[in-house]
Amino acid sequence: MRSRHEISGENLKSGLEGHQRPWMILFLLFILAGGVAFLIGVSGPQAQRAWQAYLVNYVFWSGLAFGAVVFVAILNLTNARWARPLKRLAEAPAAFLPVSFALFWVLYFGREEIFPWIHEPVKGKEAWLNVGFLFARDGASLLLLTAVALILVFVSIRGDMEVLSRGRDSTFDQMGGMEKHGGIRRNWRIQMVLSPALGLLYGLVLTLIAFDLIMSLDPHWFSTLFGAYYFVGSLYTGLAALIILTGLFRSAPGLKSLIGSKHFHDLGKILFGFCLLTGDFFYSQFLVIWYGNLAEETRYVILRVKISPWEPLAWTVLVVSFGIPFVVLLSRKIKMKPVPLMILCGITLVGMWLERLLLVAPSLWKGEQLPIGILEILITAGFLGLMALSLTAFLRRFPLVPVSDPLFRQTVETSRVEISR
Repeated sequence: MRSRHEISGENLKSGLEGHQRPWMILFLLFILAGGVAFLIGVSGPQAQRAWQAYLVNYVFWSGLAFGAVVFVAILNLTNARWARPLKRLAEAPAAFLPVSFALFWVLYFGREEIFPWIHEPVKGKEAWLNVGFLFARDGASLLLLTAVALILVFVSIRGDMEVLSRGRDSTFDQMGGMEKHGGIRRNWRIQMVLSPALGLLYGLVLTLIAFDLIMSLDPHWFSTLFGAYYFVGSLYTGLAALIILTGLFRSAPGLKSLIGSKHFHDLGKILFGFCLLTGDFFYSQFLVIWYGNLAEETRYVILRVKISPWEPLAWTVLVVSFGIPFVVLLSRKIKMKPVPLMILCGITLVGMWLERLLLVAPSLWKGEQLPIGILEILITAGFLGLMALSLTAFLRRFPLVPVSDPLFRQTVETSRVEISR
């Protein structure tokens, strides 16, 4: 067990140490391959398929990034001390948000291939479903949500950089009176103001995105629960990504003294809860349609669960996204072990990507085979490369732990972390 002095010395390191250049080159290759595949796809006979894959990845990766950052807001609102060492890892996906905002505008160039209501306007919905208004409202909403998320993360980091500027060899005791420091107090107050605002905006904006970019693809079908289902599912994916990040960086300088099996157990319990909640929202939509025998809404469900080629995919999504995580996360031992939990989270993310495909593709794809091939794989690799490169750049630049966070300091000073190796 390390002393408080040793833990403090490790915490005052800026960013990742070591050589990440090979990984960054790999991520750049992913981005290049994805970009080339996308450009070839949209300029050829499979333009709609390429735009479809782009939209699937946009709603998946953007939802994941927002979901991870809103978890930081939840930690702040609940004064959760146990997860303070994980705060910076949860903030890291915020580096992808400016990229996501730019990627949103690329969809404008594929509007003819994506939105069927452009060619066949829906009577009574023309005022809402028109290209100019859609991109104006979604763009403004995403800009506001992205700005609030980035300001929250910036304020969190600003205090840490102030601490870092005092010297790497400083300890908490030598810095003394951190909670009384005006800048630290001000940063914390701003975070407490922004956290509930981010939570509310997250729900509202992701609901709007779900309605406009997913539900409008089948403009005759609607569900008032669909927005909540999307943003809860995005938080589910954000938590899974956070667990993978925690597993990857648990031995990094500054974190190896702070992250133990208890953290993975707690994260596993939260993941289990959101697995149940996401599955419940999925079932709730289906139950209302089935129980009410709503003819205008049954087509949406029947197309995805009864008609080829989507039926096998629907069962795969059910098993991989909800069934396997539910069964495995019942085990306390699995939740305590980083590697098995990370593998489960990887499986869950694959399942949720397929779930996004199941929401988007049946409304657009008219082929007899599932639209999962080299084109989709390369475009997905491109988005993965963008996310990974954003995370790496963020974690290289900033301290891995929030050393100026009052709750983090209280956690380090009053508790002993049991490390499992």
